[in-house]
Amino acid sequence: MKKCPDCGMVIANQAIRCPKCKFDFAEAPDAGVAAAPVAAASAPAASVSVSASKGGVGIMPMVDVTADNVDELYAQLKAAIVKKKEEFDRFIDWLENRTSWLTAPASTKGPLACEKGLLIRSVAVTKQLLRIKDTIMPQLDEEIAIIMGLFHDVGKVGVEGMPYYLVEEKISSSGSALGLSFSSRISSSSTTTSTSYSINPKLVNMHIGVRSLYLASQYIIFSDDVAQAICYAAETDLLDGNVGPYTLILETAIKMQKTIYENADAVNAYSFTVIK
Repeated sequence: MKKCPDCGMVIANQAIRCPKCKFDFAEAPDAGVAAAPVAAASAPAASVSVSASKGGVGIMPMVDVTADNVDELYAQLKAAIVKKKEEFDRFIDWLENRTSWLTAPASTKGPLACEKGLLIRSVAVTKQLLRIKDTIMPQLDEEIAIIMGLFHDVGKVGVEGMPYYLVEEKISSSGSALGLSFSSRISSSSTTTSTSYSINPKLVNMHIGVRSLYLASQYIIFSDDVAQAICYAAETDLLDGNVGPYTLILETAIKMQKTIYENADAVNAYSFTVIK
């Protein structure tokens, strides 16, 4: 094994080009040779960490993305963008400062129908996608994978000044207040506030994938296969079987996250590995 001097990816000795950054070993024959002992030394540690986790065979465990750690994981993903940093940062600045990106739910129902739910799912899907990429499609550029994962559902922010989700807060009282004045009832009874969400009917009706591509493509230039992934990965049936590899692995990441890792019973029943 040898290590690419540009991006650090460990690849086979016979490889003539790095699948990640396209570094050409033919132009620098000695590049990466000295890295072989490093790769060999790190391999046992990696295998121990995976096998020590329940059910971890051939793939790294999944990080459990929650409201407590999502900001840190999100910051790490943003910091990994280098080649497309200028475009990426402009879009992120717009999202974070002019939309509900950091607070919106992921849906109106389910475990992520809560504040920051959209960010939690987007980060989690990205982590899933990176796991899948490293296992079955290492030639997919890591920055592209991060961009696809983070922004595949970004249409759920709506548009500037008009969020996709509307917040509905309900105040309920559990105290008995018969015979008391209104002010007395408020002070003496136990009140709780519950939050629910509905879809904004004033927004132009548009498929979430289409809106996601519409918003992101105003800031970032995409190839056609990345555009297809962002637009259709959540509903590949609309493509009538003409699915590209980027779309397919993003679809898998989305389904793994939504149907498995957001379902504690499924994780426990099938011993899926999760790092808390």
